[in-house]
Amino acid sequence: MKTPTTLWRFALASVASTLLAACAVSPNGPAGPGGSHGTQNSSLGSTSMSDYFYKKQAGWTYTFQNVEKIYNSDGSVAQTLTGSNDVVVCKGFDQMASNGDSLFRYEITYRVLAAYANGTQMTVNYVTATHSNQSHGAFVDPSSTVSGMITMQKRPRPVSTDTILAGIAGLIRTRANDFTNNGTYVWQTDTIWYSEHNDSAFIWEHAGINGPITQERCIFTRDFTTNGWASHWSYDVINEPNPQTTCTVNTSNMSMTVPATTSSNTVDIGFTTTELADYDFNYEDKYYGCYIGPVYQYDWWYVTTDGSTFTKQDFTRSLLSLTHN
Repeated sequence: MKTPTTLWRFALASVASTLLAACAVSPNGPAGPGGSHGTQNSSLGSTSMSDYFYKKQAGWTYTFQNVEKIYNSDGSVAQTLTGSNDVVVCKGFDQMASNGDSLFRYEITYRVLAAYANGTQMTVNYVTATHSNQSHGAFVDPSSTVSGMITMQKRPRPVSTDTILAGIAGLIRTRANDFTNNGTYVWQTDTIWYSEHNDSAFIWEHAGINGPITQERCIFTRDFTTNGWASHWSYDVINEPNPQTTCTVNTSNMSMTVPATTSSNTVDIGFTTTELADYDFNYEDKYYGCYIGPVYQYDWWYVTTDGSTFTKQDFTRSLLSLTHN
């Protein structure tokens, strides 16, 4: 195992500077007066959107089940593959951030093929949709070469789902983990840090193996609404000014049942990456339960081997259990 893993920075974005202001806080409390915008949508489960991320107290363990489905051309399921579970452990308050906010630490343990140990970058190729003849765009199978295929500008690392928040987590996890369960695998652990400021939730990572812990992504901002200026945001706060990934609130408040629990107050957030913002072949939704955190994820995409035939695949990550030691 290795911790922390050097994590892949996939998206670029900007966040209003007022959300990044430093503040002095207690290590046992939130990093600011949560709920500053909560009165805008009183029907939500909480007036602080930071209550939708992982629990902050040490000792909580989340276990997630990962499933891949491959479809026939008529939409029926041709194959269902269940990969290994991944586990998120909450380590509680860890340190004060450089901006004065409290940092809470999380360790995510997951499986990858031995070929991807130590974060070996992946080459991802794709072809765009041709709307004139109604063809799908698609990711190109790793063993194939297709005329006109494009290589993704940023080569992703096969890290955990929690450290890939852009729109192709399902593709990366199913390729790096090989859900047939017939490969040679290793287990590894990523470490991330989390802070909250007013209604915003941020992910912090090491800037390089030996670099400082840096605030990099905005998971939530303001309170959830399905319309208006607060319904979407860009999430990378370090690589301005060219955002590539956008978070959009699809449903601000819904009920979601997973094996571990039923969350009456769940938000559905869609993740769209500019380079791959082609709704004909790739999309990702993540669901966060109030006072619980991530409860479900659904990705779907198409794969091609020749540029003319396309196979739909999808990935689900469901909260299997939530325990406290």
